Amino acid sequence: MKPEVVTAIIAALVAVTSAIVSIYGQMRITQLSDRLAKQREAESREAQTSALMSKYRDPLLRSAIDLQSRLFNIRQNRVLQNFDQRCLSEQDYLISNTLYVFAEYFGWVEILRREIQFLDLGDLELNRRLSELFVNITKAFGTNRFNGKDNFDPTFQLFNGEQRAIGEIMMKSRSAEQMLGYECIGYAAFVQKMSDPDFARWFIKLKEDLDVIIKESKIGGERLISIHTRLIDLIDFLDPRCVRIPLKYRTKIE
Repeated sequence: MKPEVVTAIIAALVAVTSAIVSIYGQMRITQLSDRLAKQREAESREAQTSALMSKYRDPLLRSAIDLQSRLFNIRQNRVLQNFDQRCLSEQDYLISNTLYVFAEYFGWVEILRREIQFLDLGDLELNRRLSELFVNITKAFGTNRFNGKDNFDPTFQLFNGEQRAIGEIMMKSRSAEQMLGYECIGYAAFVQKMSDPDFARWFIKLKEDLDVIIKESKIGGERLISIHTRLIDLIDFLDPRCVRIPLKYRTKIE
């Protein structure tokens, strides 16, 4: 074979090899770029979720502890008994503030649901557990069944739509100077809004239940205990190391 032919063949082989190496390199670079982009996207999504959870964990935790504390006091400490012996201002406060702690919890749950519509805590088990905790509390409020029978105490029964409606009317947009998003109205604003019939009508059932407890000296039944127990489960999840809420404030009702 003539030298010039060999040279041409070698040159062609070198060109083909270079082209293959170049294409392979470009493919590897593209794959690496895609992988890095997906990793950055996942890290960004995880960071955003972590920031949202940090942003709303404390108010949600506080609202859960306030509600479970009020339920504990109604059941164990009989805070609504001897109601007529209290002064009018204390009576008004007990009713209004009890309604508020229910409403505040629903408000923060609705805010969290809207802010993190597709919740991703970076761990499938954590995702599943938090969703399960919310569902358990929602069911404890709404269900008619207890121990397989349709005999659950109607006191404090609120269906899912009612819970979400209360959550919606408790929300307000943050001011321009603050971070974007929502927050829950405070107690003073709540008391003022209760003079609005369209607002107050969502609390008629809860107020009637409180009146029954007061007039009949009832202390709350299985539903109250079920809600309280599931709130403690949520608190344990949000603050597992008892950094924010000491263990002594997590006593479940026997």
